[in-house]
Amino acid sequence: MWIAAAVAAAALLALPGAAGARGAAPPPRRLLRAHLSQAGRDLVFSLRSAEPVPLGRLEPQPDTRRAAARYLCLALSREGGGGESQLCLGGARARRQVGLVTVNGRGKPIAKATVAATVKRPNPDKLVVALVPAAAGLTPRRYAWRTIASRGCQQRRRCAEALPAGAPRAFRLRPVRAVGCTGTGGLFSNGPTDRKVVALTFDDGPSEYTPGFLKVLREKGVPGTFFEIGQEMPGREATMRQILAEGNEIGDHTMNHVEYPGYAQIAGAAERIEAYTHFKPCLFRPPGGGVDASVISTASELGLQTITWNVDPRDWSTPGTSAIYSTIVDTTEPGSIILMHDGGGPRDETLAALPEVIDTLRARGYSFETVTELLGNRMLYRPYG
Repeated sequence: MWIAAAVAAAALLALPGAAGARGAAPPPRRLLRAHLSQAGRDLVFSLRSAEPVPLGRLEPQPDTRRAAARYLCLALSREGGGGESQLCLGGARARRQVGLVTVNGRGKPIAKATVAATVKRPNPDKLVVALVPAAAGLTPRRYAWRTIASRGCQQRRRCAEALPAGAPRAFRLRPVRAVGCTGTGGLFSNGPTDRKVVALTFDDGPSEYTPGFLKVLREKGVPGTFFEIGQEMPGREATMRQILAEGNEIGDHTMNHVEYPGYAQIAGAAERIEAYTHFKPCLFRPPGGGVDASVISTASELGLQTITWNVDPRDWSTPGTSAIYSTIVDTTEPGSIILMHDGGGPRDETLAALPEVIDTLRARGYSFETVTELLGNRMLYRPYG
């Protein structure tokens, strides 16, 4: 039924046949080839056209029922759904975002939004769009997809086209998971100081407190980096996978919280993280912040960057929620790596301080990244299933 609805919608947008409107020949097709795929975390849509597409003249949130509308959209309909999601190019920020129009089964727009995206033009006749599917409300499942476009005119049948012109194509959006990150070796206590970005980090978990920390991060829309101890991981594998699934990062904090650890302590925790989550960590935090040349060299040998911090509220000593909050917001600077704890003892004070810490720093113009991202590297994702 969903395919039939999509076919019918495509037929409405397809160019007329040779008879055309009032016997006129149809205008030449502009859409030549389109391709949809997954690359890491991104949904990637590429399109070749007969002539360069003028992005600045397109409507990013069009009503495609209007004959005069000018648009170029990727339209996806899901099995069992009565409408479709249209991701449309154009507008003042056409290289950094796309419009999202949700339409019902009759093609009427019922919701509009914008989605962050990367839009590139590698050739005059080619466009490549990459975006995170979840940001557009797209979940892993099967979709029917097509490209729809119009240059705008008085008669919709004379200027609208779809690719393919017949039945839409099938595409299965697969779930993805973090599998690693870039960046190896070195010792870092902070990131670049030329921009107001910081990293929130949490040590000594996973623990019974970790889900509460994840809930705050999720509600505030910020990522964190969790440095975890190998001996604390068994039985909490689902929490570890949740950390990564929600856009956070996991780092190595040794097997048994040993200061100045040797190879087995660091390698053992890294191996356990990968075994439980499929994620190969890139970061190592030495317990107590104790480092020497041997520790840094061992971590580098394992492909790990050694990460300390430059903001420490000493929350491990349970100084009180107000003291934790004040120390963090009073000492944070651009590029700060902020130390907190989600394990190793009672962490109610830290958990209570976290929402206000995020709100205050954000009000002061700070944004938040994982440590890997703060250091200019990136997380690596891979589709599975």
